[in-house]
Amino acid sequence: MHSCAAAAAYLPNNALEMGRVMQLWDISIPIREGMPQWAGEQVVALTPMSQTPQDHANVTRLTMTTHTGTHVDPPRHFVHGAPTIDMVPLERWIGPCEVVEIAPSGLEIEAEDLQTVRIPDNTERLLLKTPNSALWRSDPDAFVESFHALSVAAARWVVRRGIRLVGIDYLSIAPFADGTPAHVELLRNGVLILEGIDLSAVRAGRYELLCMPLLIAHGDGAPARAALRGPYPAG
Repeated sequence: MHSCAAAAAYLPNNALEMGRVMQLWDISIPIREGMPQWAGEQVVALTPMSQTPQDHANVTRLTMTTHTGTHVDPPRHFVHGAPTIDMVPLERWIGPCEVVEIAPSGLEIEAEDLQTVRIPDNTERLLLKTPNSALWRSDPDAFVESFHALSVAAARWVVRRGIRLVGIDYLSIAPFADGTPAHVELLRNGVLILEGIDLSAVRAGRYELLCMPLLIAHGDGAPARAALRGPYPAG
């Protein structure tokens, strides 16, 4: 369905000092008809409104939810009266992040699993690479309910560690059976959520997250283009 290959390679300001070339990894999922969507939300449609050569320009109507594909959750998604997407400063979505690879014994990622992968103490943004990333290719057109997600205890662990953004490689940070408790635990404590990313070609390590959600007035969520720049040396 989608290749998470490096989109570009270039020299950042400190590349010469580091003696390496950084890469830009596109971790976004393409928006298309037939893509995996949350159960009951199969609404993605791209409908031509005008087409060349018979018309002067190509214009397409796009129909989707605010939580389609690669997207973000601001606090308002689950917490009544909490900040909406347009109230979250853009810099919260951009900056240093840690990618960790984790394969829990069950579908739920527990606090012990997060403790085991030794996430650095100063981590502000955390992306979880799980077996979910393989689903974008093994089941490119279906929503799979049996995906890996954070348990409530793991969400509490994230909050206690002072992590301010957490992302995962499928359509929800929380389990399909009951996603409310983990979402609420994160969002009511100001932890932003990035969902629907593809980390299959990205190895664990330190990166810079570049995430640009759509600026939707009063939005409970927003589709986003997300990329990683790096990896950078640990330390």
